[in-house]
Amino acid sequence: MENLITRNACHYFPFQPEIQCNSDYYIEQKPVRHILKQHVALFYQFKVKQDGKSAVSIIPDGSFDILFCCSSRYPSVVLWTNPLHRRIQPNFKSECEYFGVRFLPEQSVIRLTYPMKELLDKQIPLYDVMSIDSCIAEKIGEIRSFAERIEAFEKTLERTMLEPTYNQRIVDYSIKEIYISRGVINIEQLASDIGYTARNLRKKFEEYIGFSPKQFSQIVKFQNSLGMILTINDFHLLDIVHKNGYYDQSHLIKAFKKFTHLSPTQFKEQISQNPVSL
Repeated sequence: MENLITRNACHYFPFQPEIQCNSDYYIEQKPVRHILKQHVALFYQFKVKQDGKSAVSIIPDGSFDILFCCSSRYPSVVLWTNPLHRRIQPNFKSECEYFGVRFLPEQSVIRLTYPMKELLDKQIPLYDVMSIDSCIAEKIGEIRSFAERIEAFEKTLERTMLEPTYNQRIVDYSIKEIYISRGVINIEQLASDIGYTARNLRKKFEEYIGFSPKQFSQIVKFQNSLGMILTINDFHLLDIVHKNGYYDQSHLIKAFKKFTHLSPTQFKEQISQNPVSL
């Protein structure tokens, strides 16, 4: 079992292109420190557009974010969890600069006080669901530099890092097997390989990442397809179909619409109207 759990995985990156499209002054940085690369996907910062909407659209990626509102008057920090379908997230303060940390699905350094399944698609005060420095929102809010905010959060995270439990290591191994298969995997066989029933594996997934293994596999396929759409200028749907294990174009389009309510071409056109840097 030890060899299975420590097996290396293919790279997976959770894209959220509409945050950049629908915000001002967006900047981002991937973690540099090796100890954080296996847990954190991205640090980012933005302000909502000054058009009175004060909303941001997000899509399924299997991850969760810690999001700071760096207001000098009302600093706050929330656990920003993922939806199963594309959704407009309202109630952002137009005068506030936001600093976010996106954690990879397999992360094992943040331990929450509730199962993730109960927290999906919400913004919840971080102090309600996690033991962390009670002044972290004020500390991050007082800092003006993006780089210094990253450094301050990294130091806080390193002080509170916990060793993964056996169940977390099981989930980590399972997630990485899903990455390797690009989301095309037999969940029953995966559970059997680690000595679990499919039902027990589903419970562990729902506890730690909120989604069932089947739902998460579908999200991985979707996100891998999205990555191709965003990074290849003249993409062809058939290339995405073949690369990501869809039966045909209609299957890809149906799956894409399930998560975004748009076809791949429609989503690409919408993003193209507000170009993002990847």
